Amino acid sequence: MSVYVGIDVHRKRSQVAIVAEDGQVQLNKNVVNGSEPFLRLIGDLPAGTPVAFEAAFGWSWLADLLEDYGFDAHLVHPLRCKAIASARLKKRQGPAPRSSRTKTSSTG
Repeated sequence: MSVYVGIDVHRKRSQVAIVAEDGQVQLNKNVVNGSEPFLRLIGDLPAGTPVAFEAAFGWSWLADLLEDYGFDAHLVHPLRCKAIASARLKKRQGPAPRSSRTKTSSTG
């Protein structure tokens, strides 16, 4: 089964998620930035595994690491990441329950 990796890069630590084809989260972990901590999490994945990461502070070391280990790296614009995450959150939440719609639409 194929997996996908998403990394939210920050200055000192990053959030790493590994998600299976069927959408099941296999790993979601906050890790100190650096080659060794990242390779402990994703180093056993096959070459060519797609890895998306945000173009945020200090990402060049990560791009180099992913390239060196044969991952299919995808640099994503931060605003695009935010838009996708926001759309997915809204979709998951669904419409408000009927009682809350009634209360918010009443006048008085």
